Amino acid sequence: MEGIFSAVLYLSGCLTFSTCLLHQYHFVSNAKTWTEAQSYCREKYTDPATIENTEEMKKLKDTVSAAGHSSEVWIGLYSHIDWKWSDGFNQSGAECRSWWHPNEPNYFDSNQFCVAVTYVGEPFDFFCNRKMIFFCYRGTLEDSDFVLVNTTKTWSDAQRHCREHYTDLVTVRNDTDKDKIENLTISLDWGWIGLYRDPQIYWSDGSNYSFSSWYQGDHPLGSMKVVCGVADLEQGGNWRLCSCEERKPFVCYSVPTVKTLVKMRVKLEDSSLDLNDPAVKQQILKQLQERLKENGLSGVTLKWKEQADGKVFHKEEKGSDKKKKTEL
Repeated sequence: MEGIFSAVLYLSGCLTFSTCLLHQYHFVSNAKTWTEAQSYCREKYTDPATIENTEEMKKLKDTVSAAGHSSEVWIGLYSHIDWKWSDGFNQSGAECRSWWHPNEPNYFDSNQFCVAVTYVGEPFDFFCNRKMIFFCYRGTLEDSDFVLVNTTKTWSDAQRHCREHYTDLVTVRNDTDKDKIENLTISLDWGWIGLYRDPQIYWSDGSNYSFSSWYQGDHPLGSMKVVCGVADLEQGGNWRLCSCEERKPFVCYSVPTVKTLVKMRVKLEDSSLDLNDPAVKQQILKQLQERLKENGLSGVTLKWKEQADGKVFHKEEKGSDKKKKTEL
């Protein structure tokens, strides 16, 4: 049956960008590991707390304080600790676990991603933009000479210099390589080596990591490969990293659900098509859902509203459009 048909849709969920930003926080006092807290939040709410601006920071702190809690709570932050060598070496000895300086790496000020060694060859994680002397090697890893470059550069500039004039920043695989560095050191200055790691900071719900509020001090990483984030109320709610296996209370978030009704009109030119056929209605919903996703609205649920006769689509009578236009 050809003609104009109308129907009504229920829309619920995150309908506008501003609505999506309205996080509601929920404090849970039951201590769990970070992974357990993540599972709980996803089951009961949306996800562990994501914090994307100062207003949300204040809101989270107020929520936790109102519950009478004043120390650490899990939030949705986590990080992979994956140390790499500039030349790509990843064989036995790549993690250099046995020769870190005591209490290192400590990720001080949450901004230490490059590694320097002392005059006795002990590595520290350090700020990559600091300028210091550095060690290059030439040849291959199996047959290499270490060279001390007694000019101060940032880690990335030192890497570039080594690759242009030698092979790369040095890779320290064993005690023999460590001895080579000690034999070259002529002062108490620290020097860059080829060890570094990527930032790799994530939110559990996949939100973009842009805003941060890190505690300005030590974040002991030790030999951990994955660390998880807490908001420390004793430090003004600033974030710290610790073992994900520790048991702590936590904060979840949810997004307010907005519901609305939308009337849609369909011009049907194929008389053989039944708009009230369940398969046809489902196909229309699928196409509408895809169109919403294209416009950045992926958290919206669509549902048809049935009329008293059990149907969704009803044919509009001829002249109804003209009448409405006249009334307008």
